Amino acid sequence: MLRFLSAFRKEFLILIRDIPGLAILFIMPVLLIMIVTLAQQNALKTSKESKTEILFIDQSHSSFSALLKQNLDSSGLFRLILKEHGKPLELSQAKELISNGDYPIGLAISKQDTSIRLIVDPGLQTAYKNSLAGSLTYFIKGAQSRMAIENLFATMNPSMASGLNAMIGSVMKSMPPVTEIYATRENSAIRPSIIQNNVPGFILFAMFFIVIPLSGSMITEKNEGSFGRLRTLPVRVSILLSSKVVLFLIVCLVQFCLMLLVGTWILPVFFGMPALQLGSHYFAIVVATVAAALAAIGFGLVVGALASSPGQAALFGSVMVVILGVISGTFLPVYLMPKPIQTLSMISPIRWGIDNYLAIFIREGTISMIFPNILLLVLFFVFAMIISIAIFARRK
Repeated sequence: MLRFLSAFRKEFLILIRDIPGLAILFIMPVLLIMIVTLAQQNALKTSKESKTEILFIDQSHSSFSALLKQNLDSSGLFRLILKEHGKPLELSQAKELISNGDYPIGLAISKQDTSIRLIVDPGLQTAYKNSLAGSLTYFIKGAQSRMAIENLFATMNPSMASGLNAMIGSVMKSMPPVTEIYATRENSAIRPSIIQNNVPGFILFAMFFIVIPLSGSMITEKNEGSFGRLRTLPVRVSILLSSKVVLFLIVCLVQFCLMLLVGTWILPVFFGMPALQLGSHYFAIVVATVAAALAAIGFGLVVGALASSPGQAALFGSVMVVILGVISGTFLPVYLMPKPIQTLSMISPIRWGIDNYLAIFIREGTISMIFPNILLLVLFFVFAMIISIAIFARRK
C-alpha cells in the first residue's frame, strides 16, 4: 500500500505542475460546451424566428389568389414579396431574381387561375427544395379545396348550403386536436433540450482529452530515465500504472462534476437556458461515469505506451479524440451522419459512453439498459491495461 501511495503522490505532483495540461483538462471542455451550446441555441432561435422569402406573382387577382396569399401570410413560415422597387412583380423579373440567387423560390398565378407555377432556384439543395415545394403545394391544394367547396355551396339551395355548412363545422369541431408529445416514460419530468443532448457528448470529450497529460507524463518518465530507475526498485509495473489510473479517475470525476455544473447552473442562471435534468437513476449515472473514465484512461495509457515523444502522443491523441468525438455525436447527432459513419461510430468508446448518458438523461434508462455499453467500456479498459503492461514489461 505504501508503494502505491508513493507512486500516487508522484503522479499527483506531476499533474499539478503541468499548467497547460490542467487547462486542457478543466478549462477547455467548459468553454467548448458553453460556446457550442449557446451557438446551437442561437441558431435554433434564429431558424424559428426567420421566415422564408417567396416571390408572389399574382396575375389573377382572384378570390383564390387572395385566399392563398392570406393563408401563406398567416402561417408564420413565409414572407411574401409582392413588389420590387415599388412595382408589382412580373414573371420575367421574378425568374431573373431567383436565377441570380436573390430568392429561393417564387409562386406565380396566371390570369384567370389557369396555371400555378413554382419558380425554383436551380442552386437549392434537393432536400431543402423538396421541403419548400412540398409546403407550398400543401397550401395551394388547401386553398383550392376550400374554393371548390365554396363554389359547390354557391350552386346549392341556400337552406341546404347552410345546413351542410353547419354539419361540416360540427364534424370539424369534433375532430381531435393534433398535439406534440415526447416518447418518454410515463410521468417523466425530463424533456429533451440542447443541454440534455450536449452535456453527455462533452463529458466524454473532456474525459478522453486526458490522453495528452497522461501520455505526456509516461513518455517524459521513459525519456528522462525515471521509469528505468523506478524499475530498479521492488515496484511492479502494475502498481505504477494503477497509480496513474486512480489519479486520472479522480480527474475524470472532477470533469464530470464541472460539466454538470455548467448544465445545471451556469447556462440556466446566466443564459436563461433550461437546466440539465439528471433523472432519478443516480447509481446508473455513477456506473456510467466510472466506466467511461476507465475507457478514457485506457486510451491514454495505450497512446503513452506506444508513442516515442510527447509531441507525437499529443498530436496523435488529440486528433484521434476529435475524430472519435465527431463520429460519436459530440458536435452533431449521429442520426444526421451518413450510414457508413454511423456504422463506424459503433466501435468508438466515446459513442458507447454518450449513448449511456443519453439513455439515462433523456430516456431515464436503468442499469439494465446501459449494461451492454458498460461492459464494452470496461473490456476496452482491461485490454488497454494488458497492452500497456505488456509493453512496459518488455522495456529495459
